[in-house]
Amino acid sequence: MKLNKLLLILSFSVLPFVHSCRSPESDNKLKSKIESALADNQGIAVDVEEGNVTLNGQLGSDSLKQVVEEKTKMAGGEQIKSIHNNIVVNLPEPEGAREKYHELVGGAVDSTLTRDVNRVLEDFPTITAQVKEGIITATGNIEKTKMDSLKKRLEHIKPKGIDMKGVTSR
Repeated sequence: MKLNKLLLILSFSVLPFVHSCRSPESDNKLKSKIESALADNQGIAVDVEEGNVTLNGQLGSDSLKQVVEEKTKMAGGEQIKSIHNNIVVNLPEPEGAREKYHELVGGAVDSTLTRDVNRVLEDFPTITAQVKEGIITATGNIEKTKMDSLKKRLEHIKPKGIDMKGVTSR
């Protein structure tokens, strides 16, 4: 009798662990359901591991991010243990924002840009640059493979314009 009770208690204590072990097949089915529900939201990656759903990607607003999470909940239902919404919201820059910024800060922008350009050029010792009225004028010689990197890094500091006519590649 004691042995039966012991087996019964042991089986009930193991049951929750057996239930929590999900097969990869059930995760794949859940992932397929969610991906189907999110078909109109291009660029959202769905990962499912043991019922835990992770959403990755980029969207243009917080409300879209919430809609994607709601669609995920509805598609997965009780099969979902948790949702990790790692979607990044990239708000589009309003048209003309860069020009307005330069108008507002006037001459102060040149000193800030000069500082930022000098930081970028630390990695490109063969290039020099001048900043005037928010426009970067670069000169020098650089390897072809590094030209795109230089341009992207200069664009990242958001100047009014970039003149790279004086930069030659070797």
